[in-house]
Amino acid sequence: MRASVDSPRNMQLVRSRLLKGTSLKSTILGVIPDTKDPLSDLDALPPLHRIGTAALAIQVVGSNWPKPHYTLLLTGLCRFQILQLVKEKPYPVADVEQLDRLEQFTNNSEEELGELPEQFYKYAVQLVEMLDMSIPAVAKLRRLLDNLPREALPDIVTSIIRTSNQEKLQILDAVGLEARFKMTIPLLVRQIEGLKLLQKTRKHKQDDEKRVLLFFL
Repeated sequence: MRASVDSPRNMQLVRSRLLKGTSLKSTILGVIPDTKDPLSDLDALPPLHRIGTAALAIQVVGSNWPKPHYTLLLTGLCRFQILQLVKEKPYPVADVEQLDRLEQFTNNSEEELGELPEQFYKYAVQLVEMLDMSIPAVAKLRRLLDNLPREALPDIVTSIIRTSNQEKLQILDAVGLEARFKMTIPLLVRQIEGLKLLQKTRKHKQDDEKRVLLFFL
């Protein structure tokens, strides 16, 4: 994902940690949702959402238009929970606990989750194949569905479907895989039904245009 930062604390973090030597590859950032960084570094931080995403910045681009800011290309690593805010200046630093772990993606978890992963996979394939497969990003996503562990799919797929901010926060906070699958499958179904309705509407419109053309011919 791409994130634009322009607040004093975020700008200072980028300058002092990401733009120095090889620190870009070794600095893990904590991305906190639903929290607006104050416009002045003299102001205290607002209450922080307790669950966030650890990420690596793989690209940083700066610009002065329309005002100084940096655009970061981020790749997510795992969820974390904030245990304690250590300091606020010159940029926030916190003690955190990792929540997503590799041992979740095991045969044992498949037994506990039952048919939920396979059910999600089938809906995800149905949704992606309703899109334009000639677009490289869509074709890549289709390949990812087959190559990634089923347990990793909810976070990947729900990042591209239409959801409210509240729904995004609920998915982020759903640390348990079972809860995450049960929460995201209805969102997938909703998106599929919405696309079906859109395609049906477009087909009716095309049919109407053909009838008008035939009438004037």
